[in-house]
Amino acid sequence: MSRNNSFSTMQRNDSFDLTLTHHDHVVCVVGVGYVGEHLLRSFGTCYQSIGFDISVQRLAQLQPIFGHMPNVTLTNDESLLDRATAYLISVPTLLKADNTVDLSHLISALAMVLKHVQPGNTIVIESSVQVGTTRQILGPYQNILHCGMSPERVDPGRTFPTAQQIPKIISALTPASNSVIHKLYARVFEQVVPVSKPEVAEMTKLFENCYRMVNIAYVNEMSDAARAHGIDPNEMIDAAATKPYGYQAFRPGLGVGGHCIPVNPFYLFSNNPNLPVLKRATKLMRNRPAALAKKLHRRCAARATCPTGPRILVVGIGFKPGQSVLSYSPGLAFATELQRLGCSRLVFHDPLVEQAQVPWLEKLDHAGFHPSRLDLEFDAVAVCTRQHGVDFSVLDKLRHCRVKTFDAA
Repeated sequence: MSRNNSFSTMQRNDSFDLTLTHHDHVVCVVGVGYVGEHLLRSFGTCYQSIGFDISVQRLAQLQPIFGHMPNVTLTNDESLLDRATAYLISVPTLLKADNTVDLSHLISALAMVLKHVQPGNTIVIESSVQVGTTRQILGPYQNILHCGMSPERVDPGRTFPTAQQIPKIISALTPASNSVIHKLYARVFEQVVPVSKPEVAEMTKLFENCYRMVNIAYVNEMSDAARAHGIDPNEMIDAAATKPYGYQAFRPGLGVGGHCIPVNPFYLFSNNPNLPVLKRATKLMRNRPAALAKKLHRRCAARATCPTGPRILVVGIGFKPGQSVLSYSPGLAFATELQRLGCSRLVFHDPLVEQAQVPWLEKLDHAGFHPSRLDLEFDAVAVCTRQHGVDFSVLDKLRHCRVKTFDAA
């Protein structure tokens, strides 16, 4: 039976003695996607842990990873949430079609958790949210539960530093809850960074990612300007990086992708109307793949041997090297625009992306990625992502096919 009977009889703003806390937490990670998987790996080494996800397919994917960890239980059985004392919510916060923030997954997850909590339990939001969300949805329970926010900092494909070595920001709605959450996380992470309130934690996460958005947009703009002067952008960037202060190197590319950088600006826009620099950078980055696709298509069409349009191979459509995820992928946006413009043949080559992920786009296999075939079958090769598993030395051997690289080496 669910434990919610005692909790549901309480008024949300009732006050309870929250000094009585669990020394040995049972941690439940709610939502075991990419972020949740890393949380479960980390907390599962220090606590009895439950990984809850509604997707049976996702749980099957994770079983080989966590099968050897005796402290971890994977489940879609909601009743097992009764065993937990701390709930870390890491469900997707997506954008709607109108670019407003969709909190429906977070609200649903919280509603489920509230059926199983008891006074003194802990709820921490790990999902990225707009500023003020934690207080808005957890504030009514701050006298019953330890409520806080700890923004995830996982970077897909990064192996160093490890998740436990990345400083972990934590926050809470009350000082007592901050202390409890600090102790919970301190057993897992090498450095815990408490901030004064959840709004600081929420804003910090968005500031970090939007900082990257603005700087990548700037380095793309400056790199385009450098090329117009016959300057190698990477030589310029490397030279600037010799300055020991006031500069951090970013590399030019086709765009930004994934679940974070492309969408986080819109979390800020939802309740911060006056952000002109960020709005301009976000618009430029969203439009860049299509703009560069138009430019390449125009040049290829002018010299194409086929009357029905150019023949173009797109290399790397995962959103970044080492990733098969296509969320907001610049390479996929690039290919989509080429399809709209019209090509006699449009093909992609990416060892990590399955044909089923993009059924409308022909995939070139490893055997087809050969100099003689590329020279014969294509007018141009566009490198959108320097994807792992691609032999880029093949492109150096081409004699007739044009190669355009949009991703920095």
